Amino acid sequence: MALSDKKIVLITGANQGVGYETAKNLVQSSRDYHVILGSRDASKGEAAAKKLQATEGVKGSVSSTQIDVTDGQSVDAAAARIATQYGRLDVLINNAGIVSMVRPPSREVFRRILDTNVVGSLSVTEAFLDLLRKAVHKPPRLIFVSSSTGSITHASNPESPYYSPGGAIEYRSSKAAVNMMMVLYFARLKEEGFLVFGADPGLCATNFTGDPESLRQRNAAEPWQGGERVATVVKGEKDSDVGRVLGVYGVSPF
Repeated sequence: MALSDKKIVLITGANQGVGYETAKNLVQSSRDYHVILGSRDASKGEAAAKKLQATEGVKGSVSSTQIDVTDGQSVDAAAARIATQYGRLDVLINNAGIVSMVRPPSREVFRRILDTNVVGSLSVTEAFLDLLRKAVHKPPRLIFVSSSTGSITHASNPESPYYSPGGAIEYRSSKAAVNMMMVLYFARLKEEGFLVFGADPGLCATNFTGDPESLRQRNAAEPWQGGERVATVVKGEKDSDVGRVLGVYGVSPF
């Protein structure tokens, strides 16, 4: 299949973890996808793309691009490269994010997490909107990788499995902000035919916290399962719930 006929997908923070597994799921499922792995470290992105393209069962194609979501010049340069190379984008997945497990919360960590998880997602979205408007495979999809831990409904309910006073305040607050941003982009772009979603991969045993084994002890899912949950949104399996945050158990309350 010619590249011009494929769905062009950009995933930020995709050289490892859920981003990588989302890309893997897509390119193993169909030759219709060309996935661009966005990575802050260009060499890691290139290595991940080569590894994924060589994986058994791959039908689609893979490339990489350098993008640091906290650096406006890097984001704009990535958008310019993709515009030159592909002329469009069909799917954007804002996946890049960071977490802190340190307690108590601190202003320095909070600023850093907001800069990556929230400002970074907005920066990337705005930089790539015009390329999404040129999507060949309609409708264009804009996906924010979120978390049920960012649900205010869950956070305030002592009966919820996501109720954890004082835990990961900076990260959870950032995901609540991402959820709001997703809703506002959905309201803004739906008249243009965009489909906008939040996708919750759930707690996964990735290197996100620096200790995947401790996450497995908490019954975390494997990274490939988180990638599958995000990929279902890309593939259109959750289109009836557009404008919402979708997780393993269904629609997450805000």
